[in-house]
Order: sequence, then structure tokens, then C-alpha cells
Amino acid sequence: MKAHQRYCLPAAFAGARLFIFLLILSAWTGAAVAQTGCMLRPVPLPERMAAATLVVEASVGPQQVLAGRGGHLFTVSELTIYKVFQGQLPAGGVRLAEPGGTLGLRREEVSSAAGLLPDEQGVFLLEPDPASGTAGLYRLQAGPQGIIRYDVARRTAVEPFARYASIAGALYPVLEQLAGQAARPVRPNLLLAAPLPQARPAAQPGISSFSPQALTAGTGAVLTIDGSNFGALRGSGSVSFPNADNGGATFVTANPTDYVLWSDTRIQLRVPSAIVGGSVSNGTGNTAGTGVFRVTNGTGETGTSPTALTVTYALINLVPNNGDTPNRPRLINDDGQGGYSLQYSPSFTSRAGAEAAFERTLTTWACATRLRRVMVLAAGPEATASDGVNVVRFGSAVEVPSGVLGVTNSYYSGCSVNGVAAFSLVEMDYTFNTSTSWQFGPALASGSDYDFETVALHELGHGTQLTHLIDPPAVMHFSVPNGVNKRTLDADSDIAGGTDVFTFSASNPCTASFPSLSPPVAAAVPAGCTTPLPVELVAFAAQYEAGRGTRLTWTTASETNSAFFAVESSAEPAAGRWAEAGRVPAAGSSNTPRTYELIDARPLTGVRYYRLRQTDADGSTQYSSVVAVSGEASAALSLYPNPATDRLRVLAPRPAGAARLTFIDMAGRAVLRLALAPEVPEVPLSGLRPGLYVVEWTDGTTTRRGRLVKQ
Repeated sequence: MKAHQRYCLPAAFAGARLFIFLLILSAWTGAAVAQTGCMLRPVPLPERMAAATLVVEASVGPQQVLAGRGGHLFTVSELTIYKVFQGQLPAGGVRLAEPGGTLGLRREEVSSAAGLLPDEQGVFLLEPDPASGTAGLYRLQAGPQGIIRYDVARRTAVEPFARYASIAGALYPVLEQLAGQAARPVRPNLLLAAPLPQARPAAQPGISSFSPQALTAGTGAVLTIDGSNFGALRGSGSVSFPNADNGGATFVTANPTDYVLWSDTRIQLRVPSAIVGGSVSNGTGNTAGTGVFRVTNGTGETGTSPTALTVTYALINLVPNNGDTPNRPRLINDDGQGGYSLQYSPSFTSRAGAEAAFERTLTTWACATRLRRVMVLAAGPEATASDGVNVVRFGSAVEVPSGVLGVTNSYYSGCSVNGVAAFSLVEMDYTFNTSTSWQFGPALASGSDYDFETVALHELGHGTQLTHLIDPPAVMHFSVPNGVNKRTLDADSDIAGGTDVFTFSASNPCTASFPSLSPPVAAAVPAGCTTPLPVELVAFAAQYEAGRGTRLTWTTASETNSAFFAVESSAEPAAGRWAEAGRVPAAGSSNTPRTYELIDARPLTGVRYYRLRQTDADGSTQYSSVVAVSGEASAALSLYPNPATDRLRVLAPRPAGAARLTFIDMAGRAVLRLALAPEVPEVPLSGLRPGLYVVEWTDGTTTRRGRLVKQ
């Protein structure tokens, strides 16, 4: 939690015992990264409890999708209740409405949805639902902050801004004290009551390596994992990734259809950005993110990857009703002029500075992706609806739950091609919280204010069909605190992902049957864009292949008078020592995506770094970001916890004296150097900014490296 954020218990709790108050504070302190949902403002647990009419421990049961007020779709879940902490159970059971869902070939995606999946458990803080138009339904109080999710296997719990080390020991006492009564049992929670399984170390999966080290989610990119004890058949085995929607506080398990190969020593699977569950395919949120991933075999043993996987960008995926395979939607030429026309509602234009701020964000995205989204003069409605109008507005607490900064509603229409559903984005609405203390700019936000441009850029990213990342510099990073300004799109994640979506949308299998779903047309360079670079580089990756060498691949979106690309390598990028590994002729001038490849055949037994030098016809040059690749015999460095926050423990050979740690960022710069004492192999990370790093350990004779995610 930021030092300037202060929370007070309501007067009703003034007599609470001190140790309970300290339990609440200890759960919140330092946990601001554990955000679930999109762009949230922290709402303290006492405030949520005071506002909730019903607080229960429950699991998610059967789900169905209903059409409600304004043509909106809602996924309604039946809750199985185990305990009641506060309020009275209704006679007809508890049904919870979440915005969004799939009904036939209609789909609505809502960026603020919690993405509930069948069978997941937790504590639900509920209030009557005013939005769906259906009587007797509840909704989560404060949106995604209305569920405290359980990790049943570890008996822990997590909410957007807090973690609880024990459900029974750390969470229950807080809830009972705030409710002023003991929990009332309804039925036994058999999963929590069951004894924890005994670990079998000899059967634990061991991950020796994986490739590539960096890839994308929701694009069909395949991850190869090598190791042992995976099991000859997958059975109930799985691969789980840090959840990008909450910074890795929980894990998301790949869909059954994501697995390409499963053997005792190798797994290949597509990295997911939507998770399918139960009879209704909700497919909201639950995106694989950067961090250490897990392999669980069919007998329940789990092993973790030796280093972090980097997810550079993630794309929204949708699932047909009762389907099991997520797929990518497409953008369309909705307004007949190349893209989408948007309208401000009167509530938006009445706020001084709001229009100018939003239009700066539209220009930022259009400069980067050429996706046409422009404002028209006609006033938009004061309510979001599936009505064919792309509205930008401020919304009340009925539409934007307490603590949610902004909501993107994306509406899709689908067609069936050879039995496979294909979806297209036919409408988008953007709603911002009217009660938030906004800084509309152009001055930067500070103190308790939230930067409107930062939040609007993020929500427009959802409209561009990007979903969350664990990557603090990126606009599509899952969270933003007050007083923080992120008004520049990240080239490797935000821009690369947006360009990928636009390129993918260039063809649409539904156009033949539905001409209105024709592909978008690249917009003219908007006024205010900086001069475009001679080469738009959208991807650069390196992968070591045993017996062949290191394969370098890169993709350009466009080129102007480009001469050649030179691949440079280094074992010590921090020292500035780079050598050319090879050259590839460039396209010269091109307006279509082009992919290049170069093989560096040299053997690799450690870590090597690569960068791309692009040279124009006039001799001018520019460089890409740096990528790192490990050889098959590289000696890994064990770092934990990973991701880390305040301190890092290092497992390495015990040197006679102090060893040295060097933290190298993804641009190849040594940003922090620390001494590591052999008797205390732990260092503080307070001087390290959040991000992904290569950590180099050396005692003067031996060098080992590992990857670290700093939160």
C-alpha cells in the first residue's frame, strides 16, 4: 500500500480488539500488487463488509447466461453456501450475476468482471444487483473486490489487495470480528475439511528447461517444457501460470484443448488468455502472465520452473457457448470509414478537460496501430447498451462498482464457419467512475489523484483486444496506483499486441455471409503523431535449439528505405561488449508485415544476449531491446521467492568469501550490484524497480544466472 493511502475503521468497529485490527492491517500492508480485475481503487475490507448485505463462504455452482436490461448479457452463478458471516440467506438460494457472457453467437466482454469459474471457492461479499433488471439476483460488492478467493490446496486466500496465509487462522477471525458474530454453518465444506495430501518428493515433476523464454498468450504460441516425472499420460495433470489479472497472486490452469503433447519428459502447450469452465464458457480474464509456472502430474505432485517465463503481450480470447476452445476475435470496419466512430455522452462533455484527455489517448493508440477510432459530434446516450452506439461516458455506482476506475464493454457478433465460431467486435462502450478524483492533464497526476489518460489508455487497450500483463512499464499491466502516470505505450507489449490484432483482422471468415463484418482499414497518420520510424519492429526473439544453434526471429510491421539488419551478441552486455553475429538484407520499403530469421550456429552453454541493429539506406541506425537466451547446459541460479517483493534468497555454491550479484534489466543495463555473504544468502530489493531481470551471481571463478520478476 502506498504510504499516502490511509484507511479508517467505521465507528461501528471502534470497540474491536486491537489484535483483530492488526490482522486487518497486516493483510493489507504491502499487498497492493495483488489486484484482481481491471484498474481498481482499494476499498478496505471494513468498508466492504459494512456495505454488503450478505457475506458467505461458498463455491460457484452451475452457470447460465441471461440477457438483461439494455441488451447486456449476464452470467448468473448458483452459489453453494457453506457458512454465513453476515446477513440472512434468501429462501430461494443465492444467485450471483456477473456482467458479460456468451449467448449463442453473441458475446459481451466486461473488463471489470471477476471472471468466476465453476467450483472455485471463496468468501463472497454481496449486495442486491441493480444492473441486470432481474429480481432476486446479487452482485459482488465493490466489483472484483467482492470475492476473497481460496487456494483450497494450500488453505490460503487472496483478494485484490490482500493475502491471507491461513483461511481458518487469518481470514475467519477478521470476518467474524467485523460482522460482530460467529459464522453460522450451513453445510460442511468437504474440500477444506479433507486432510492435505502428503508430498512425495521422489515423484515431484522436475523442469530442467523450457523454450522459448518469452512468448505471447492467446495467440496460439506453443511453450515446450522439458524435464522428468510429468507422467506418460496427462490424466488430471496440468500446467499453471501466474494469473496476469492479479499479478500472480493466484495461478490459472491451461485448458484441456491447449495441450499439444504430454509425455513423461516433455510437455508442449499453447499459453492461454481465457479459461473455459463448466457448462457455460465464460472465458473472462484469467490470463497467463509473466513469472514462474507450475507443472502438476496426474498423481498431484507439483514442480516449478527454474526461471520465469515472460509473456510479452496477451490478446483477448472468446469461447463459443458450450464450447471448449478459446479463439481470437477480429476488429471490423464498423462505421464504413475504416474503423469505429465514438460518441461522448453529456455527462462526459460536462467535465472540464475530459474530452481533450480522452482524445489524446485515441491519438496515442492510432499513432501506434493505425486503428481508426474517432469522435463524432452527435451526443451519445447516458447508459451503455447493446445498441450499436460506441459511447464514452461517466457512470454511477449502479454501473461502475465502488473501487472500479473504468469499465470497457466489448460486444461481439459471431458466425459459424465449418462448425467453428468466429467472433468480431461490433461495438465498444467506455465508462469511467464519476466519483474518482481524476487528473485530466496535461499536468501529471500526483498525490491521491488518478491519471485519467493512464486509465483511458488501458481501457482503450481492452477495446483494441488486449488483456492484462504482469509488466509494470506497460499500459496493459494489470494495475495502476494513484499518483502514477503511464501515458506512453510500450513497444514490445502494448504496440506489438495492438499491431498483431490489426494484422490478424485483415481477413474475416464471416465477411462473405455478413458484409457488415468487413475488415478494418488502416487510418491515415493522425495529426500529432511523431515522425514514424523507418522500421516498425513489432517482435524480436531468440531460442536455442540443441545441435543447431540460436534461432533469432524478428517481425516488422512496415519499413521505409531499410538496408539491412545486423544481429549483435554479447556475454557481458553491462560492459558494452557487442559483436556482430550475422546480417540479413531488409525489404527496403514495405507496408505489410515481414518476418526475418538468422541462425547463430555457435554452441551455447551459458547465457548469451542479443540485440538487433537496423541500418537504413542513408546509414542511420537504431537498436532493438535486448533478449537473453540460455544454452542447454547452462548452470541455473535458484532464486526465491520469484516473483519477489522486498527480499530475495539465493541458492548457489557456497564461496569462501562474499559473492557478487548483478541485476541486469531487459535493455542489458546493470542497474543494481549487491554483495552476498555466504552465511546469509539473502539481499534486500528495496532499490530495485518492478520488472524482469537477469540476476548474475559470481564468486570470481564461477558465474551463474537466473531470471527474476520483481513486483
